[in-house]
Amino acid sequence: MKKLSLQIAGAALALSMLHVPASAETVLKFASFVPAKYVLHKPIFQKLADDIAKETNGEVKIKIYPAGALGKGPVEQYQRAVRRIAEITYGLPGYTSSVFPKTLLIELPGITQGHQDATKKLWKVMDTHLRKEFKRTVPLALFVTPPAVLMMRDKPIRNLADLKGLKIRASSKSAAAILTAYGATPVQMPATKVYTSMSTGVVDGALMGTGSLLIFKLIEPTKYVTMGLPEMPTTLFMVMNEDAYKELSAKNRAILDRLTGLEMSLKSARLEANFGKIGLKKFRGLPGKQVIELSAAAQADFAKAAQNGVAAVLKDIEGKGVAATEIANAMKN
Repeated sequence: MKKLSLQIAGAALALSMLHVPASAETVLKFASFVPAKYVLHKPIFQKLADDIAKETNGEVKIKIYPAGALGKGPVEQYQRAVRRIAEITYGLPGYTSSVFPKTLLIELPGITQGHQDATKKLWKVMDTHLRKEFKRTVPLALFVTPPAVLMMRDKPIRNLADLKGLKIRASSKSAAAILTAYGATPVQMPATKVYTSMSTGVVDGALMGTGSLLIFKLIEPTKYVTMGLPEMPTTLFMVMNEDAYKELSAKNRAILDRLTGLEMSLKSARLEANFGKIGLKKFRGLPGKQVIELSAAAQADFAKAAQNGVAAVLKDIEGKGVAATEIANAMKN
């Protein structure tokens, strides 16, 4: 009888051990609208996933869903983080311009000089001016691409008059305002729709970074690239759902904070810039393609028109109760 009791007790102990919970593991879904071949996928997205898993001893893992696997349409990327369709998302604040009027001031001509300068300035004013715009999310990365160029389907742009009345794709409301000041007709649309729109003549061209020549295959419908415009970068974000961030342990939040932020943003900006150089070099080497450098006189005309556009943007934002001029000056200085 005693032997039987011991056997039962041993079996009960063994059974109870089967139900001992394993160490908690958090898997964060990362939604990206760009394909896995994108320039930032391995060195930024995948590296973050690898590093966070290693440094948290597997307590936090990131599963990446590229190419819109968690929902098509890059316009909805920010809301996918807010609604926690994915804990982390990658996208453009320009696609939801009304949510980010302060952040998008960085894209106005005359605010910054180069992608590294612009990225540093975004983080310089993050806590004082920008963070509150990222409602229900936490910015993990915020950076800009090199200045946009004009990619044209079949009309070369050598001066301001050449743009008059042409339909040009814009990434944000502020970019649209500058194009209007240039005399063009802006058409806001996500980058993923530009190839078809240019190929079919829905738009005559696009104001975009040269990396788009390759990642969105715009090297195919583009015949002319015009450079030397007033500097207008494009802003990109990586954000995390705020609740998901707070659910991490203090130790794991600290690890995530260390792996992200300004340094990861600067690296992302450098990689985008290098990729843009590769795209432009490839474009130059193709028959029937032409890169146009604006003359000094044409650059002056564009700069003057751009300042009229900047004034219109600042006035519009100021009218909505946002201290746009103060924030723009903080970014400049």
